[in-house]
Amino acid sequence: MGSKLLSRVVRQAFPGRNKLATAGDRLEGAALVAAVIVALLAVPVAGAAGSELHASRQTRVETEQTTRQRAEAVLAENAPPAMRVDDRGTVLETTPVRATWLTPDGKERQGEVQAHHGAMAGATVPIWIDRNGDLTEPPLSAAGAAITAIVVALLVWGSATTVAALLYLLTRFTHTRLRLRRWELEWRQVSADWTSR
Repeated sequence: MGSKLLSRVVRQAFPGRNKLATAGDRLEGAALVAAVIVALLAVPVAGAAGSELHASRQTRVETEQTTRQRAEAVLAENAPPAMRVDDRGTVLETTPVRATWLTPDGKERQGEVQAHHGAMAGATVPIWIDRNGDLTEPPLSAAGAAITAIVVALLVWGSATTVAALLYLLTRFTHTRLRLRRWELEWRQVSADWTSR
């Protein structure tokens, strides 16, 4: 089954030897070949884009891993007991609560941290802080950088391949419509000749 499909694709891509092939058939074949070439050439381009992104993200990983650290924030008040729902109807598991924590140089800092509903004052909550003791996001991990690079590479390849495939399908659709219209005109001429006899 696979060899028949491959043979059919090759005949469609290169209809030159077929005496019944029209200019539209050759254009459709050229569009198919171009789509395959674009899909193949997009592989190294996507790989290069993913590799470049991974390298830049790896630098960010190293920077964030050395400039951010975990700390414990002590809640200064009780968290609300009831769970809140946001504008989209999603249940929020955490809520902002006033808390205190120590900076890397031992100074006390105050602010709002995310705590689970019902958490009591005096409970500790894990947080991430930067060198100045300000709240920050967790550092990017090496695995996160690799996953992001892979996803971007796949998106680049998928986008290029999709555009090439759509152009081929548009060419094929247009050629089919024109061929059907031409056949319809020819059939009208033939049927007119037959009925006039």
